[in-house]
Amino acid sequence: MMTLTSFRLQGAKLDQVLLILASMVVLIDWLNGLLWHTWGASYSLAAIFKAVLLAGITVRGWQLCQKQLLAPLGLMLFMLLGPLYVSWLTGQHFLWHDLQLIAKSGALLLALAYFTVQARQNPIAFLRWLDWFVLGSYLLLLGNFCLGLAGYGGTAYQPMEEVAQKFLGIKGFFISTNELSALLLVLSCWLLLRAWQVKRWCYPLISIASLLMAGLMLTKTGLFGTMLLVVFIPLLLTPRHYYRYLYQHYRRRLWLLTLVLLSIMLLVLFNFTSVLQWVGIYDKLLFSYQQRGLAGIILSSRDYYLLRNFTAVSERYPEWLQLFGVGQGGVRLLLKKYFIELDLFDLLLFYGLAGVLLYALSFWRILLLAGSRLASSSAAAPVFLLNVLLLLVSLLAGHVLTSGMLWLPWAVVNAAVVAQSVLAASQQPVTGLNNAAAVEGNTYERSA
Repeated sequence: MMTLTSFRLQGAKLDQVLLILASMVVLIDWLNGLLWHTWGASYSLAAIFKAVLLAGITVRGWQLCQKQLLAPLGLMLFMLLGPLYVSWLTGQHFLWHDLQLIAKSGALLLALAYFTVQARQNPIAFLRWLDWFVLGSYLLLLGNFCLGLAGYGGTAYQPMEEVAQKFLGIKGFFISTNELSALLLVLSCWLLLRAWQVKRWCYPLISIASLLMAGLMLTKTGLFGTMLLVVFIPLLLTPRHYYRYLYQHYRRRLWLLTLVLLSIMLLVLFNFTSVLQWVGIYDKLLFSYQQRGLAGIILSSRDYYLLRNFTAVSERYPEWLQLFGVGQGGVRLLLKKYFIELDLFDLLLFYGLAGVLLYALSFWRILLLAGSRLASSSAAAPVFLLNVLLLLVSLLAGHVLTSGMLWLPWAVVNAAVVAQSVLAASQQPVTGLNNAAAVEGNTYERSA
């Protein structure tokens, strides 16, 4: 008969295994892309690995935080009803693709619940592990882009007949450029946050590296999202009383700095065309603008696919079935491009009301977690900004909640906010990348 002690020991061993597997997620995605670019097939490496990891997280999470898993697992089951019916009705077998997408969409909440428990139970070890996981993943991205610059891997975009664009961007050995740009935001957010808290001389280096990688991908998500993180993270981490001190003692210098920054902004705006041509996205943006105006630039013609896909589904399927969703197969039978690439509307079209509820629940929990700890965790404000950015990206560009690359790094970064809150309450010291960071109150202070 298993005793309580042996049960806890087995649970602790499973937690260690899951952390080891979680540490390898970005590496597996890179290896998956390496196989795909080299031999034309990835042999489902990432899918199998993440299925095992997610299964382990779900099993262990059911033991630790069952209540937090009930809603997402229930919604994921309801999301299967429509695709199951369409598969039976049409005789087409696309159910495997729906299972993968449903797992990706619900994985964030499952991982968030599990890693939040880990962050509460052992916050010091969790934050130390997170630092190294994010740093290792970020260095892997840097190496990947170096290989991309050397000519290995793929381009971010395929050539278009209507656009004479010489530089098509770089994604190296990763498969999805849009998912990679969202992953870059998550990793950059945590590294910028920790650099400002621990090693501020690293902050400009990480900022430049992140902006360069975002620029090489030629995605609006990566470029503008990274710029916002670089600018706002120091502002969010600086105590309010420090702003009052600066204004009282350096008022003239601040006004001069403001004038210089405004001049630079005006200079960039006056030469915006040249800047876009230098970055390499001017031709693509111009073509989108000529086709569909400003909406074409912001949504990259996704508004067109939104209208077309919903119209096709409404003409083919009854309203009651649309409430349950028709699955990817139901849309794929009608249209070649069946993804709208807007997370909310893809989930609505494929999985009906259950998909929308899962979307709403995911962002509600993730925003509430960071927003409720703004006063007790120094990381909460930057992570809350990251969550808002990803919400906007999911509404305008997709590949966030439906991303297979993003769910785990995004979940553990949010769980770190809980770990910091626990440490702030207990006043325990925290060691990080260089074993020099410590918590005092609710902020990291550099040790003497």
